[in-house]
Amino acid sequence: MRNLLSSRIAALKVAAFVIGVLMIIFSMGDAVRIWKKDFGKIYEKGRTDYAEDELITGKIEYVFGTVATLESTQTLYGIPVKKQLTPYYVCLIPYNEKTDTEGYYVLVHATNKDTIKLMDGRIIQTQFALEHPDEELTGGTGPVSLELKAKPIPDEVMDYTIKYMKNSETSEEEIKAMLADHMLEEQDFSTLKFLPLFGFIIAAIPLIMFIVSKKRAKAFKSSRTHYVDQGPPVDYNTPPSNAGGEPMKRYSAQAYETHSYPRGYGADSNNTQETIGEMDSIDTSNLKL
Repeated sequence: MRNLLSSRIAALKVAAFVIGVLMIIFSMGDAVRIWKKDFGKIYEKGRTDYAEDELITGKIEYVFGTVATLESTQTLYGIPVKKQLTPYYVCLIPYNEKTDTEGYYVLVHATNKDTIKLMDGRIIQTQFALEHPDEELTGGTGPVSLELKAKPIPDEVMDYTIKYMKNSETSEEEIKAMLADHMLEEQDFSTLKFLPLFGFIIAAIPLIMFIVSKKRAKAFKSSRTHYVDQGPPVDYNTPPSNAGGEPMKRYSAQAYETHSYPRGYGADSNNTQETIGEMDSIDTSNLKL
């Protein structure tokens, strides 16, 4: 059980590291462009001037209606916890006198609930403007400021758009000729520019945990290791010395010399002098102590 838990924790660490690295890789380009303020303006763009993944800012004034709705579900451990409906609006970009750019339609996918509320409000105001072209529109919320990213139009959304705009006087080819070749999806630039940092943090956490666990394991191993100085090998054929002041052993050669009279006991006796003299000449280096 413990090994299974450890393997799962290790797998989560690896997954977090990979996710963090992928976040850095895929968000770095957008973050750099946002920090450098390198993005286009809606009213400076023509129908075919959008590039895929290009960042766009601007205001949408004319919103005709919702052509499709995307239903997304948020899950927690595989259990659905929240559903979100995000509409695709067909909007009009009017003729630009400064750039002499013709008007065209563009699909805008709103993902923020506040933006959706504002875009729904613009539908009513756009209908009023179309029905009363000579009257000035007062009140209302005004044009909606958006931060967007150009995306390819999904085939299913294109089908709904053609059905929404098609009538007896307009063919499918004419609708596609009036529609921008890319849709615009709402983004949050303040979040996008910090995504690489978030990815770095996500990737760094398991890496730091791995380093700390390695250091702890090494410290624990060191605390349980005891090193013993064996010292030089004992030579039993060599009598110990008293150079360091250590106590003498009882049967050592040094003790024999210390506690013996010069030339042995009974040196004054003529009968034993020769014998004691022979005792002095005994080699004690082979004594096993």
